[in-house]
Amino acid sequence: MNNKRQLKELFKVNLLYANPQVTDQLRKKGKYGNDIFKSILLQQAFLGILFVVLYGASMFIIDFSALPGIFTNYMAMFGILSFSQGVSVVFNVFFDSKDFEDYLPLPFSERNIFLAKMLIVGFFLLPFSLPIIALFILTAIRSSVTPILMVPISIVVFLLFFAILLTLVICLVSLLVQTKVFNRFKTLLTTLLMFIPTVGMLAGMMYLNHKQSEVFDSGVMKDQTIIPVLDIFHELLVYPFSLKSVLGVLGLVSFCLVLSFFIKKRVLPSMQNNFEASQITPKTTSYKSLRSQLIKYHFNLIKNPTLQMQMLSSLIIFPVIFLVPILINGQGDFSFLTFDYFIVLVVGGILFSSFTLGANSLASVIISLDQSNLVFIRSLPISFKEYIKIKFNFAFILQTVLSSIIILATCLLVKLNVLLMLGMLMGNFFGCYAGTSYYLKRDSKYLSLNWTNVNQLFNRGMGSFQVVASLFGVMLVGGIIILVLVTIINITTQVLLVNLVGLLLLIIVLVAYQMFINKNFWNDLKE
Repeated sequence: MNNKRQLKELFKVNLLYANPQVTDQLRKKGKYGNDIFKSILLQQAFLGILFVVLYGASMFIIDFSALPGIFTNYMAMFGILSFSQGVSVVFNVFFDSKDFEDYLPLPFSERNIFLAKMLIVGFFLLPFSLPIIALFILTAIRSSVTPILMVPISIVVFLLFFAILLTLVICLVSLLVQTKVFNRFKTLLTTLLMFIPTVGMLAGMMYLNHKQSEVFDSGVMKDQTIIPVLDIFHELLVYPFSLKSVLGVLGLVSFCLVLSFFIKKRVLPSMQNNFEASQITPKTTSYKSLRSQLIKYHFNLIKNPTLQMQMLSSLIIFPVIFLVPILINGQGDFSFLTFDYFIVLVVGGILFSSFTLGANSLASVIISLDQSNLVFIRSLPISFKEYIKIKFNFAFILQTVLSSIIILATCLLVKLNVLLMLGMLMGNFFGCYAGTSYYLKRDSKYLSLNWTNVNQLFNRGMGSFQVVASLFGVMLVGGIIILVLVTIINITTQVLLVNLVGLLLLIIVLVAYQMFINKNFWNDLKE
């Protein structure tokens, strides 16, 4: 088997397992082998084109050649976006896959194994990095040099940036994985490493939209503070033949070579040692009771970094999307709201829990996380119904606590009345209880115990369109209910009665729903 064919086959294998959720969805559609490979390629190509068109169009109105500060800020924003994607891919492909030992009996060279993994990382980074090439081209064609020459130069500069980004993310993840601190707090640090850039990505998107609106509102955009080092790329695109540009190219190329050397000397050996380190027998711990042992077991179940990332991102994304534009426009003070709107905030709490409790929540996978352990637990002389109740309580309490923390932080930030804050927490409690019941029942219906990556558990029985449609439906229905309540409160003098009747109706609906869940799920479970 020649090198090119080896590399191609290794690339296909790593591509299939780099995103098992997508692979699983394609297999359910009846696609196998090369059909899956082609579908993933087309999806990534479409994603790249979409990013370039969307962000390229939004950046077209800005003259980046005259605004180096804005240029470096946009470049940093898209760099963070790419980095956030690269961290999870690098960790999964290089360190978490533990497949290096599987290749040893096969006629694959270490060089090709590593190159295939590196190409996979680059493949998933590229769509999120393509807006940067649009940024570079838009900057270059507005420089003093002819566009015929500057377009190829901007592409070369982008390739240099992409090579640095690719090697840098591999080096940083490798350095973290090899530390004693990471081995001790592996789950927490991996989750934070993936989670923090995601928050930065969301803030960056808001920043881009804000800057675009500034241009339309005032017709003038003030330059921002220049980010050091990134200004070298602006110099290369505006004054490519200056002394600073020449020295900048030499420095960037040297930096890329140093990173490549580090990868060769440190990352490759760490890949080889990673499998051996993972085989160390874990310590056993004794517990006072079966219940405490099961609770400890469930805490171990959620140590998966991908699962934690999904849980935390679902909690953060919607508050950021709705809150950041309000704060940017200077409308973040809701202290004027009175107790009259208590029922509105209760509905708002239920609506918030509906957004955060979705197909990516813990409740939606809590049973399937057991894998083969579920079969073993069924064989034990304990009540299976009580075991599922422990799962329900664990998922419900954890979801309620985390979402309540987000709500408290948000309410304090917008200066909401304490009583209204309690109303929103009450609504969140109701919503989390009903939502956990629904998704626990759904997980039981679409039970999957043979998964290899937790991503395969998300969106079972529901395509991407259905997910978006359900979110839109919840937003529409919730918005209509809130609008009706606000209208009634504003036109009536019996505000207290409206709040009491509204709260009573909510409780009746929730009790009726829980009775439905009891009849169609809990009563069917064996004691």
